[in-house]
Amino acid sequence: MERALHLGVAGATGLVGGEFLALLEKRRFPLASLRLFASARSVGRRLRWGAGEIAVEDLATADPRGLDVLLCSAGKRVAAEQAPRFAAAGAIVIDNSSAFREDPAVPLIVPEVNGARLRDWLAGARSGATLARGGIIANPNCTTIVLLLPLDALRRAFGLEEVVVSTYQAVSGAGREARDELLGQARAFSLGEPETWRHYDRPIFLNVIPKIGDWVGADCFEEVKVVRETRRILGAPDLRLYATTVRVPVERCHSASVFARLGRPATEVEVREALAGAPGVALEDLPTPRELARREEVFVGRIRVGPDDGRVVRLWIVSDQLWKGAALNAIQIAERIAADGG
Repeated sequence: MERALHLGVAGATGLVGGEFLALLEKRRFPLASLRLFASARSVGRRLRWGAGEIAVEDLATADPRGLDVLLCSAGKRVAAEQAPRFAAAGAIVIDNSSAFREDPAVPLIVPEVNGARLRDWLAGARSGATLARGGIIANPNCTTIVLLLPLDALRRAFGLEEVVVSTYQAVSGAGREARDELLGQARAFSLGEPETWRHYDRPIFLNVIPKIGDWVGADCFEEVKVVRETRRILGAPDLRLYATTVRVPVERCHSASVFARLGRPATEVEVREALAGAPGVALEDLPTPRELARREEVFVGRIRVGPDDGRVVRLWIVSDQLWKGAALNAIQIAERIAADGG
């Protein structure tokens, strides 16, 4: 039976924090109470909630007791420090950073794909079993989440042997300052003024940058994350998966071009049926980021099978990475916790 939860949002003044609040209200999340946390410089700031406002607390010094769930989007370093503190006080922390994603004891959850692991984890909590790492659940990388919904649909219907993906990732995936940098460069360019940049190695306006994160050998860290997390969530450690991640001058919504080799041949009609029946997936003839911002689904278009090999499928994917790729996925996990009785 669903019960209302005492919920906290860490990083409430950040870009994803704002999306948490918008989605909690939009989805009418069952709340018993709501607390908002950020860094010390935001203490006392009041954020709109419903017909009123809520004052922001200092995440580092706030009393963690009394929360059922903490939605955390405070960055890797802060999460590594604060998530265990809140978990030790009894909260289930759903962390949006990369701090715990590679810890095998921490569930890495996309509810539509491996929600069964969350159910088992919650059953262990109810039975009094000691939770690994306290009570922390990791939200996967935004690109991984967006890719997984259609890939899992193909895997379940036909098997999946190989995936080659090229992503086209919006600047807001790197946070508010990166988004503002793009918009600032656009203004400077239009006025004939010098452009400045800090988040990337070069200007992002009127440009694409085929590297996201630090180098890890020949790959960048974003590519490594996509491969590792996808294999782990699908339970497919030997899946042949090759990724190239590209930052593009788009404000919001990640896109991806996918080449997938199935386990058995399929027709285009069969592929469309498998995707259309998958939770969280919507078919669209030509999905583009500008039209699909602030939509909850992962949109799939340009579906092509073959022509020479019925096991080859090509897809174009677009989804709002601030929603399904970040805030929405975490809230869906919290909704399952509420539906499970907390």
